[in-house]
Amino acid sequence: MTSRLTVSAGSVSTARRIIIIGAGGFGREVLQWARDAWPEHSPRIAGFLSADRDRLKQHEGSLEIIADPDRYEPQAGDALLLAIGIPIIRRKVAESLRSRGAEFLTLIHPTAIVAPTAVIAEGSIVCPYAIVSDSARVGAFVLMNYHSSLGHDASAGDYAVLSPYATLGGHAHIGEDVFMGMHASIGPGRRIGARSKVSANSCALADASPDSIIYGVPGRVGPLIH
Repeated sequence: MTSRLTVSAGSVSTARRIIIIGAGGFGREVLQWARDAWPEHSPRIAGFLSADRDRLKQHEGSLEIIADPDRYEPQAGDALLLAIGIPIIRRKVAESLRSRGAEFLTLIHPTAIVAPTAVIAEGSIVCPYAIVSDSARVGAFVLMNYHSSLGHDASAGDYAVLSPYATLGGHAHIGEDVFMGMHASIGPGRRIGARSKVSANSCALADASPDSIIYGVPGRVGPLIH
C-alpha cells in the first residue's frame, strides 16, 4: 500500500479503546481488517456497539457488545469505526454519535492500493484489495468494500457505499448516500446524484439525478421510491 493523505481523522495511536459500530457480518469483518491494519493496537479493540445484545451469540471468539449506539456515551480516548452497510443508517448513527462528541477512525486495509495524491476523509473504511487511484477523493464515512475501486480523478460523496467489486471510471462521481451493488460500475465522467442506487451488475453510462435507481447494462434510470 502506498502513502495516502487522510483528512480530519482520529488517530489510532492515541486511542484508548477502539469500538466498532455494528455487530453484524460486516462488523465482524471490520474487526479482522482492523487487526490486519493495526496489529500493534489490536488489544485496544474493545468490542461493538449494537442494539441487539444477542447479535454475537453464535460467534465464539468475537468481542463483547458494549452498548446500544443510541445509549452509548463517548468516553475520553474512545475511537469508533463505522461498520454499517446501509448509507441512510450510516449517516443517522454517525451524526447522532458525532453530536455527542464521538471521534471516528479512518481504516485502510494494508492490501488496499491508495495513490499518494488521493484524499480519504474522516470515518471511511477502505477494505482489502480496494483501489483509490490518482487524485481520487473519498468523502467522509464512505465504505469501499473489498475489490472496489475509484479511477483517476473520481470521487465518492459522504456516506456512499461501494459493495464488493463496484467501480468508478476516471472522473466519475457518485453523490452523498449513494449505494452501489456488487459489480456495479459508473462509466468515465458520469455523475450519479445523491441518494441514488446502482443495482448489482449494472453499468451507469449516463448521468443520473438525485434519488434515482440505475439498473441493467447499459443502465436504465428510473426514480427511486424510498
